Amino acid sequence: MLTGISLVGSSTPAHAEDGNTYFKTEQQVIDFLSQSAPLNQQEAVNGYPVNGLDSQQVKLDDVEKVYPHDQALKDVPSKLGSGFDLAQPAPTEGGPSITTEGPDIRKSTSDDKEPWLSNWDAKSLCGQPNQNPDGKPMPCGFVGVLDTKYPTMQTSAAVMGKAQFSYKTQATVGQDTSQTSGWSVGGKVSSELTTPGGPGGGTGGTELNFTYSESTTTTNKWTTMTEQNNTYDVPDGVSGWVEGRANGGKYIGYIVYKLDFVDGSGNEKQKLVLIPARVLIQAPGNSVPMTFVKRRG
Repeated sequence: MLTGISLVGSSTPAHAEDGNTYFKTEQQVIDFLSQSAPLNQQEAVNGYPVNGLDSQQVKLDDVEKVYPHDQALKDVPSKLGSGFDLAQPAPTEGGPSITTEGPDIRKSTSDDKEPWLSNWDAKSLCGQPNQNPDGKPMPCGFVGVLDTKYPTMQTSAAVMGKAQFSYKTQATVGQDTSQTSGWSVGGKVSSELTTPGGPGGGTGGTELNFTYSESTTTTNKWTTMTEQNNTYDVPDGVSGWVEGRANGGKYIGYIVYKLDFVDGSGNEKQKLVLIPARVLIQAPGNSVPMTFVKRRG
């Protein structure tokens, strides 16, 4: 289990869209966010991506369309390191040799049970002692390509203009200070978007929690955003609302692990396993989890 969640709070100002500029199209939002939180087209995560793993099942056919497993297998050593290399020993005469099987390409995210080890799931396996003689933990990770830029995490109610409404934003980051070996580094975001008053009266808003992973290219960790009060002047004849967008991207690809196994007779075998998955990964150089932008219909 993950333990030792600490709040990271350097009182970083909320990264909110300044002024009263509003965005009509999704592309305008993406172009704006790309300036402050650029995303890499390809990312990798060290360890099982327990943080940010999409709960929706991902099928192999969907991944193959954008990131064929053959390419992923080529990328694994360069993205995740030599720990995933399959041993190629030259057997001595009459001596043991290592049998390589696979690669074992699974059909979906839920197809994660390991038949070599009593159908343990991948999350439980990652970080366990390996049967490889070098004694290192079983290597696990994730490789993927960008699938969704800056996903919408929160949305306020739409207000028809001409009107004005106020809203408040805040996001707290909890990061793992003591994590299970073999799992990804990342954390949990608790975000609030509230609209106290405005047309129609009353207080509305949303709260949400989501997790994310850091990648091998991360240079800035996400930190807590302080509370910020804002006002939206909705132009006449259009609807206006506020969106909370994650300063990161969803990446589609494969959870990958290398398994070394020794049977009761001392015979060794090895394989690489790839499991389709989608993972939310923070923008590598951005230090805050959310940007709140003004939208119009």
